[in-house]
Amino acid sequence: MKTRISIIATALTLLTSTCSLAAPHSASGIILTYDLDGNEKLSLEEFVDARRQRFAATDTNHNGTIEEDEYVYEWEGHMKTRMAADRKASVKQTHIRFNAIDKDDDKQITKAEMDAVGGRGFDFMDQNKDGLILASDPDPVREGRNADSDEKPKLEQRPMLRMPTTHNIKGFMDLYDTNGDGKVDKAEFQAVRDEQFARTDENGDKVLTEQEYVLEFEDRLDAQYEKTYEGQVKQTYVRFGVLDKDESGHMTFNEYMQSGFRSFSRYDTTGDGFITIDDPAPVFERESNDNDDKATQTASVSNP
Repeated sequence: MKTRISIIATALTLLTSTCSLAAPHSASGIILTYDLDGNEKLSLEEFVDARRQRFAATDTNHNGTIEEDEYVYEWEGHMKTRMAADRKASVKQTHIRFNAIDKDDDKQITKAEMDAVGGRGFDFMDQNKDGLILASDPDPVREGRNADSDEKPKLEQRPMLRMPTTHNIKGFMDLYDTNGDGKVDKAEFQAVRDEQFARTDENGDKVLTEQEYVLEFEDRLDAQYEKTYEGQVKQTYVRFGVLDKDESGHMTFNEYMQSGFRSFSRYDTTGDGFITIDDPAPVFERESNDNDDKATQTASVSNP
């Protein structure tokens, strides 16, 4: 027999610090992870049921609580699966990118072909076309992206393994602002591009084969993998310590659900107790937790 308990009793114990320590989420990610019936609509009760199943699977010694080693081990398994898929997709995309750069289809990339790609990238970031990109510049917006489009958003899991991007100002400056003065001109940009080409051209023949191109990317990707993995594991230990409120070394289901409730309420932007891909995107800099409370006031779950 199951006893009905109120979600709000646990939800009201949530702290702002828990939000910042929780694993990265998106509405798509939460739906894809916890949508048990596969209808692309996640109710609060369904979310709690799915979290309860995950809690039980994590509790490998079946003592009704989760210990630190169990918590970290479960997340490592989840992380390895996600990151392996992300790595495979990234390498596949690198092969596609090689063929896109190889305009004459001769199975090699010349310096001129690589420079043409770099030139387009610089021009994209240089919005005022003055030949100078500043750290204070706003991120550019690609043509064709229309916020008012009627196209239905897609459910997709955000990659856990992600390379630093040069498609926003921060990523661009991190890579190309080698003297740290907060600005990049074409000469500084080209110097970095030239070094990249030389590093990738292992046999020094002034062209890049697909193997050279992909292997150089894999080296950087694997370095990013290690960095991401190490950071995620460290954060998991920190998160356990935060969620284990009484510092007993044993996380209860109520403690486990603290980050879960906050994640759910953050993306239930309509406050109706459901998360769908059509819900408005959340505003992350909130001054109150009114939506958190609203999302949990009318629901209850079964407790063994």
